[in-house]
Amino acid sequence: MIYFELFITYFKIGLFSFGGGLAMLPLIEHEMMIHQWMTHAEFMNIVAISQMTPGAIAVNCATYIGLKVGGVPGGIIATAGLATPSVLVILALTSILAKIKEHPMKRAFFFGIKPVTIGLIAYAGIMIGQNTFLLDPKDWLSFDYLKILLTVICFVVLYKYKVNSILMIGIAGVVGLLLFGLIGMV
Repeated sequence: MIYFELFITYFKIGLFSFGGGLAMLPLIEHEMMIHQWMTHAEFMNIVAISQMTPGAIAVNCATYIGLKVGGVPGGIIATAGLATPSVLVILALTSILAKIKEHPMKRAFFFGIKPVTIGLIAYAGIMIGQNTFLLDPKDWLSFDYLKILLTVICFVVLYKYKVNSILMIGIAGVVGLLLFGLIGMV
């Protein structure tokens, strides 16, 4: 029964998600809470792991959550459930999209979807940020303010200088080790 629930849940997420993995995170979190497959803290840990491992974040989340809930078969089934709608839609729409390439209805549809996608990604960013930065207004030298500073610096460097994001992750990890890990501040 759990395998069927995993497949249907992730099929639904895959079917109604536009904008990639980050846009799927609010839907994945909602479903995890409904099914009580994990706590919010566990979900945020899986999101962090999914961001650091190779592959699409939503696929990684589906695999990890499926593994937690149903072992190896659960991981495979959840991932298959997430991917199946995209494969079916792409197969069905490939010839249609080529024929309606410049059709006004197609442009209107994507005109409406793009802002929602940005909103879902922004929500995912805020959700992750709230769990990353637990600000204490009395302690201006807290670790959380340093995390915000690191976030802003990374954003500016990525946006302005187009530095490779993998390089930025490595540099940020080294900075974290130097500031907190090696001197025992965390």
